[in-house]
Amino acid sequence: MSSLFFLFLTIVAPTTPIDDAADASAKVYEYFSLFNEKDTQKIANEIYATPLHIGGATGHRVLADAEAAVENLTNLYEQIDAQGWKESRIKDVVVCVASESLAFVDTQYSRIDQSGTPIPPTLRTNLYVLQKLDGDWRIVAFYSHDNDKRPGCAPGH
Repeated sequence: MSSLFFLFLTIVAPTTPIDDAADASAKVYEYFSLFNEKDTQKIANEIYATPLHIGGATGHRVLADAEAAVENLTNLYEQIDAQGWKESRIKDVVVCVASESLAFVDTQYSRIDQSGTPIPPTLRTNLYVLQKLDGDWRIVAFYSHDNDKRPGCAPGH
């Protein structure tokens, strides 16, 4: 009987925090891959969940829908292409799973130009806020911040 109960728990138990952390991290890596491909439609409709809040040193804005997200991405590509951008490369991620449906993925990355050199600032950091919607992690907000101010996962940090 106890074996049957254990089997039942194994089958119906929700995903573990380790699985959620891996899945949330994978979503950010997928985002970067699609970003490098300039697949604005897929990003806006399958990676982001709108309304999407974006914040950082230059201010805050809300993208109300997928159309606004595509427009924002298109404008960003124009800016970074003018700097010689070729791709963005993740250096490091720190994942904090706050609950079964909320995760924070702090991501350090570089924008690389056509010659393979990082575009200044050499290292950038964004905190991505992901919410699990219909069983899939989606980015609902992201914030740029200083590289030396990375979040901790422990309570009170």
